[in-house]
Amino acid sequence: MVRETGEKTLIQVLERAFDVLDLLAERREPMRALDIASALGISIQSAGNLLRSLYGRGMVSQDEHRRYQLGPHCFYLGSFADRWSRLREAGRPCLRKLALATHCTGFLGISANDKLFCLGLMEPGRTAEMVPPQFWTGQLHSTACGRVLTAMLPPAARAKLWKRLERRQLTPKTVTGFAELDALCETICREGFAEVFDESVEGVWSLAVPVLSPAGELLAGLSISGDREIFPDASREERLAILSRTASEIGRLATGGIPRKKAVGDDSGRGGEDAPE
Repeated sequence: MVRETGEKTLIQVLERAFDVLDLLAERREPMRALDIASALGISIQSAGNLLRSLYGRGMVSQDEHRRYQLGPHCFYLGSFADRWSRLREAGRPCLRKLALATHCTGFLGISANDKLFCLGLMEPGRTAEMVPPQFWTGQLHSTACGRVLTAMLPPAARAKLWKRLERRQLTPKTVTGFAELDALCETICREGFAEVFDESVEGVWSLAVPVLSPAGELLAGLSISGDREIFPDASREERLAILSRTASEIGRLATGGIPRKKAVGDDSGRGGEDAPE
């Protein structure tokens, strides 16, 4: 059985299996099959069939109460998928200093598979980095970090990306138009930063710069964000200076200060590759 979404035809059973894994990751606690079925709006029989298949492949496991949780094979696959371990490690102490210096939330993100992924998140007043949630995957168009990453793409790749994205209207101020977004990206390329007000979440602003290697390769996007109430506490120039210094430090630490030769097929930090056919 299949369902249509956009231009692609997706296999429903695969989509539902991924929904199960995403749900278990989001809840971060074991769940009963009945609760999984209810949360996903599917029958208990369908949930049971999915869970048995996932269990057999080690993608889910059960605790002593027979509740389901992510299994060891997820860890195994994740260890091979993590191309950003050095970047994440380099960002951890830098995010801590950034949040302390700006009294804002620091965010280190990358673009892959037409989505914005969080590698590190640090809120002001915390001493330990938060386990990065992935609430922003569909917000390349509406966040400062997402726009910086998109703006750094070659114009042709950027145009293709904007056309592929859903570009949801998250607030009354969210910019969704192709031409307007592309014009904003051109401005970001000239000025070297992105600033967003009330487009992802009402009452929240964000400011972002690219994280570059010493050789000038795009590695990630770095942003700070906070309530609009604290926006007047410091000038944009002051915040940009701190952001830029932190981004440079992350880029240097992530590459050991040595220009990294780009491997064939390496798309770290960028999200403009054509979607798979």
